[in-house]
Amino acid sequence: MSSITLPASLTIQSVATDHKDLSERITEIEASVQIDASAVEEIDTAGMQLLLALVNEFNTQSVKAEWQSPSEVLIQTASILGMSEALALPKAA
Repeated sequence: MSSITLPASLTIQSVATDHKDLSERITEIEASVQIDASAVEEIDTAGMQLLLALVNEFNTQSVKAEWQSPSEVLIQTASILGMSEALALPKAA
């Protein structure tokens, strides 16, 4: 199983670079991937859009994606934006 570790900050200031990095990693993944989101401390709508694009790309390629320790910030932001289900994240507490 492959893994991707997300950075602490996924915001509009870094989303272009993050997109490039994640796009390069996607090509190396074959059947399944764990997305380590434990370090995410700051995320905005641009960062959420990037994650949705990532998950959609995995779905398109029939890659099984599993979240590993998603941070509370990520879970809360996804919940507020109504994206928890689309990202297959656990619901906010």
